[in-house]
Amino acid sequence: MIRITIIGGGASGSLLAANLLRTSGDRPLEINLVEKRSMIGRGVAYSTPDEVHLLNVPAAKMGAFPDDVESFHKWLQPNGYSYEPHSFVPRKIFGEYLRQVVQTSAEAKSGRVKFNVFEDDAVDIIREDNKAHVILSSGDTLYSEKVVLAFGNFLPPDPTVSDLTFTGHPKYFRSPWTNGVYESIGNEDTVLVIGTGLSMVDVVMHLFYSAHQAKIYAISTRGLLPAVHKLGDTYPSFADELKGIDRITDVLKAVRLHIKKAEGENIDWRAVIDSLRPATQQIWMNLPVAEKKYFKQRLSRYWNVARHRMPVEARIVLDRMQSEGRLEILKGRLKKINFDARFDVEYRIEGIEHRINVDAIINCIGSESNFEKLDEPLVKNLYSRGYEKRCTQPGHRRLAKRCGCRQKWRNLRNDFYAGNSPKVSVVGIDRRSRDSDPSPQPRFAPAHRGIRLRLFSEL
Repeated sequence: MIRITIIGGGASGSLLAANLLRTSGDRPLEINLVEKRSMIGRGVAYSTPDEVHLLNVPAAKMGAFPDDVESFHKWLQPNGYSYEPHSFVPRKIFGEYLRQVVQTSAEAKSGRVKFNVFEDDAVDIIREDNKAHVILSSGDTLYSEKVVLAFGNFLPPDPTVSDLTFTGHPKYFRSPWTNGVYESIGNEDTVLVIGTGLSMVDVVMHLFYSAHQAKIYAISTRGLLPAVHKLGDTYPSFADELKGIDRITDVLKAVRLHIKKAEGENIDWRAVIDSLRPATQQIWMNLPVAEKKYFKQRLSRYWNVARHRMPVEARIVLDRMQSEGRLEILKGRLKKINFDARFDVEYRIEGIEHRINVDAIINCIGSESNFEKLDEPLVKNLYSRGYEKRCTQPGHRRLAKRCGCRQKWRNLRNDFYAGNSPKVSVVGIDRRSRDSDPSPQPRFAPAHRGIRLRLFSEL
């Protein structure tokens, strides 16, 4: 019997398990899903109980399976929810769907397949006898031929200011998902949100609908907001044209040409970007190190704005709050944050210093992408034994920290075990690196189909 251990039971890990269960056929297989939270399938994003935290992908494109990408929308009505295919559904409902997908897949599995869920934390992976020994915090060991890392999102890094004393204050929140965030913020508290992406949108939406009255500031280096979804248009993929291109500026030129062509046909630019989603990982992997570095330094902010969009409903709220003076988007770099009765925040734009005073700070920078800074036992143990190999290419050490290329994680996946030894795969980890299996629209299906086929081909 072949044993596969999936470390992480959030959306990516749970859906991979469901896809393996659903397509295992007559293979004798044991699937172990390790998740320290009590509820599998939800992860951070889909654990929110808030009705105003919406999916940023339409319901009809959120299916769990590659051969039934509309399965989520089909699931809604029989389960008491009335939404159109183009609706942006509350994320908590999708979390319920994920849980049920895993449950029904487990119930329908072949008699030759075992499925075990461990409410535990993986703290180490040891190589022995051509197998992976996954060590759990409880002391148990899972013996596996294959291991999949599905960590999900880590806590954001703290802001890059010299004095971090302020981080010990109870009204500094390291993450928007920290327990008690909104209960700790009064309706008259002025709030600073660090970051202007989709997590910031979640925070503003919650505060708006909970009758928060005071001003909200949101700051990022460029002060860019996510683009708004516009549905209905499609555009044929031109990914084949990009094969062999190894300069990011040449990729950008090709995209711009197709956007111009689409505009001439009254097709929105978003459809052009969407046409490349299934191919973005391969495009990224084909780029040389220097090109990835250039992208991260010069272009990634604009890509994130175009790629990770907000629903129209969210933009209406943000526009209203801005027009009423209740929300201000700031452009600049944070320089100092001190606390003396209130947070004194200094930021700089074009060499000019500005100051604001706020009562609370919510960090929405995004998941930490420098794995050397993570306080995660499994990651630290892998580093300590050298399983995280450093890339020997010039500039790669710096790149791993700043560019997000994650050559070290590729080395872990490809070289962690040699020859006929177990292999480690990665799914849903560190999205900013663009080096793990992506989750393009349809949101999950292609990614999990790809890793599922690789796992089965290696069994």
